[in-house]
Amino acid sequence: MTDLTPEDIAAAREEGDLVALLLMAAGLTPAVPKQRTTAPAPETVHVAHPGAWPTGASRPTPVAPPSGPQIDAALTDYRRWLLADRPAASTKCPCPGCTPGGTA
Repeated sequence: MTDLTPEDIAAAREEGDLVALLLMAAGLTPAVPKQRTTAPAPETVHVAHPGAWPTGASRPTPVAPPSGPQIDAALTDYRRWLLADRPAASTKCPCPGCTPGGTA
């Protein structure tokens, strides 16, 4: 393969093999081209949406239902309040659902 025609060169340019064609015409063996590596996938970016949980967060754990003695104590307190003609009451509630660290 010593005679190169202009058509051979034009075809090699279209295919991107012009260097390999010229090396073979000179009697040299072209090196195996390096394989292309795929680019790593781009990192996904978290876009905040109004009302959504923040990234890495989860919803709060549900509050445990009150125990039997807690319910009885609340009913007794409410009945006393009703019998005393509904006096002004404090708004401080000791249950764990209302106050973090409240009595369980």
